[in-house]
Amino acid sequence: MNARQFNSTDNLQRVASGCRTAALMALVLVGVVVPAVPASAAERLRRLAPPEEVIIRMEERFQQQLAALDSYRDLRRYSVAHALLGDGTYWVVEENFSAPDEKRFEVLERGGSGAVQRRVFARLLEVEQETAREAVRPLVDLSRHNYNFTYLGFDETANAYRFEATPRGKNEYLLRGTIWVSAEDFAVTRIEGEPAKRHSILIQRVRFVHEFAKFGEFWFPVHHRSETKLRLFGTATLEIDYSEYQWQARSPSGAGEHAMASALDTSDRNDRIQGGKQ
Repeated sequence: MNARQFNSTDNLQRVASGCRTAALMALVLVGVVVPAVPASAAERLRRLAPPEEVIIRMEERFQQQLAALDSYRDLRRYSVAHALLGDGTYWVVEENFSAPDEKRFEVLERGGSGAVQRRVFARLLEVEQETAREAVRPLVDLSRHNYNFTYLGFDETANAYRFEATPRGKNEYLLRGTIWVSAEDFAVTRIEGEPAKRHSILIQRVRFVHEFAKFGEFWFPVHHRSETKLRLFGTATLEIDYSEYQWQARSPSGAGEHAMASALDTSDRNDRIQGGKQ
């Protein structure tokens, strides 16, 4: 098989489908970010709370965030690399979120394979908008309704509880893997896993890592990487880098409180969470 043969629509679609699958599982979990709680309270809970209570607190944080965040903006860079595609296929996207569930995307730059752009990047944005809706979010979020959680131990390096997450339902956007829950504020700081559902017989295996970092009182995604091993075409890699966050939090008085973080801040914070890798 040569590169010219690979560039057919069917083969590009297979690579695109494989790249898209892993990202969808993680992106449905990051529709809105998780606010923090005071460190002193978190320290007490770390010593006293059993794993079951950690999961309860994680769910409570997610619900609190729905009321705490008014809006945010960020930039993302999507890129796909494959031996036969090269590494030149990318999008730079601006996201604007407004509570409770409105997501707007604008593509600022693009390049590379048109088929991958249409079948991977465009589809990712569509699914993220769909799963952010209030009616859909409860069907895909990290909760006991959607998952069984098994405690794996405490990660001292990451200062986080580790749980195995096993899907309970058959929703196509659920995952199977490991989550890290912060001991400070019970936010999810890292997800490693694979899609619970295989979307094509041509996909042999998909593995992804999705990382978050703390900005002010909120946690935002900072990096996603997935590797899709295809039965006939080798391995394709999808990466998403997030930067330049600006957000509006709701204050007790009802007036918004504005904050922003630079791309450099994002990189620095991402470096600090690398210790959570296992």
